[in-house]
Amino acid sequence: MRLAPNGLLPVVSACLMVCGGVDACAATNDSANLVRVQEQGRVLREFSIEQLRGLPQVQVGTPQSRGAQVQQGPTVRSVLDAAGATSVTRLRVQGRDPAQTLTASEITTELILDITKRNTVKLTGTQLPRNRWVRDVTALVIDP
Repeated sequence: MRLAPNGLLPVVSACLMVCGGVDACAATNDSANLVRVQEQGRVLREFSIEQLRGLPQVQVGTPQSRGAQVQQGPTVRSVLDAAGATSVTRLRVQGRDPAQTLTASEITTELILDITKRNTVKLTGTQLPRNRWVRDVTALVIDP
């Protein structure tokens, strides 16, 4: 499809009207990137990307990564604490990749929710093998 330069304006205008403006489109994307913390079927808290960025950030080395050798984000423990989780024996992390179940001993200070360049969340960590990383995390389910 070929648009004349003056034919592009109506298309862009229509897109902005549907979304409600540029800021609303961005907000729509962000709302799709919520990370929910659940326990016994009850939602303890939902975190937006900005709320996750507001938690203390740590950097961990990930030499097993094919890309960035250092990842940054809040620790899984700090997210659970901020959600009010008190006793966690197991944690299932759900997202685009197969869900991973972690034991309490695996939830260390080197296990983080990396905030990616795409504004999504990835479970990663120094001691976590790549095949257990979870991209586009949507939920942390306590004691599934």
